[in-house]
Amino acid sequence: MKQLFILFLFISFAIQAQDYSEIDAKVRNYTKYKSAQKLANKIKADFNNDGDKIRAVFIWLTHNIKYDLKEYFNPTSKKISFKYSNEADKQLKLQRIKDQVVDEMFSSRKSVCEGYAQSFKKVCDLLEIEAIVIKGYARNSTGEIGRIPTTSNHAWNAVKVGLKWQLIDATWAAGYAINNKWEKHFTEYYFYPKPSELLRTHYPDDINWQLIKNPISKKIYANQPIIGQGFFNKNLQLINQNKGILQSKLTEFKIKNLTKNHIVGYLFKGQKYGKKATATINNNIGTFSINLTGKRNSELYIFIDSEIALEYKIK
Repeated sequence: MKQLFILFLFISFAIQAQDYSEIDAKVRNYTKYKSAQKLANKIKADFNNDGDKIRAVFIWLTHNIKYDLKEYFNPTSKKISFKYSNEADKQLKLQRIKDQVVDEMFSSRKSVCEGYAQSFKKVCDLLEIEAIVIKGYARNSTGEIGRIPTTSNHAWNAVKVGLKWQLIDATWAAGYAINNKWEKHFTEYYFYPKPSELLRTHYPDDINWQLIKNPISKKIYANQPIIGQGFFNKNLQLINQNKGILQSKLTEFKIKNLTKNHIVGYLFKGQKYGKKATATINNNIGTFSINLTGKRNSELYIFIDSEIALEYKIK
């Protein structure tokens, strides 16, 4: 989990047409189960269709599991080796290791991303719902713009709903870290986000799990600006400035679906107070300019309605 640098003013926003309020309310009253099996049994008893069951797993994890910052900063060294006689034996022993991760999370009610992702898959397995753990790289720090990923640092899930694969990140949905402290804060966005949008922050090791027609390269991923849920929740689309590094000069931004009711603000790295940007609206496209002159080697943060929406490096 890489949510350690800027406080995101997250606002929960339902992006799905389905109303999950009844499911959410019921699951948030569940017991803090100590095993995946007991949680699966309860979900199976309460819900009939796979979509409701998937939502129930997601809500229980985000409501009951705390992110383990101590483990994140000082990971416990665990070198695991084992012998196996054939592929089936290998997979069996690997599953036992994964199950141990799940058992530890349910017991302590805290984990890093691996625990969230493995637990989501385990409960789905018990519910006979097809799901996988996706390993890859995640970013939401401006300092990571232009840095091509070389190793994995995150895990999230894909789950099959009917004939379609959907993405889920229970870790990022559960909360965020600020000033070396984890804050519980539910974020709806990471339940079935659009694959093309999640690719702004999440890059899977296996490009097939980008779930888009034309997969992007690591270089394209790395050179994007950081675009947060405060942008996508409002159904906005960035028309220009699609590269994460900007020149130190007067710079124009164009955003589709920006309206006169949206309040656009910005500030640079190290500043305590921001400024308001005045946008003009024409043909459903909002245009505003920010003077980056003299701001070389700084960072630009653009807010829309008090939520951080866009982040750039300035060269």
